[in-house]
Amino acid sequence: MKPDTKPPIYTLLVELTGWTLDRTADLPKSHRFTFGQRLDNLTLDALLLTTRAIYSDRTRKLALLPELNLMLEQLRVLWRLVHDRRWISQQQLLFVNSKIDEIGRMTGGWLRSL
Repeated sequence: MKPDTKPPIYTLLVELTGWTLDRTADLPKSHRFTFGQRLDNLTLDALLLTTRAIYSDRTRKLALLPELNLMLEQLRVLWRLVHDRRWISQQQLLFVNSKIDEIGRMTGGWLRSL
């Protein structure tokens, strides 16, 4: 892979990370540490794990990608909790879920291709 060429899953995770950082900054101060930090860290971890997978051999990818799927599921749960507390709108929840679903489909396709 060329150094300047990243797969679409990487690009989507970069977008999701930026969006997440913007949303978590607006969470109520009393919950910013609990939910905000967890969402920020989990999203950044998913991005970093994807970066590792991009540069890993096939065997390592087979171990990393299921871990990415688990992180995506954890993100879905946390965003649902944030929405249930009305800290984000229904439209924002639909947006973030659509991004997570798309990343999940790409992860599944990547796994199948291995």
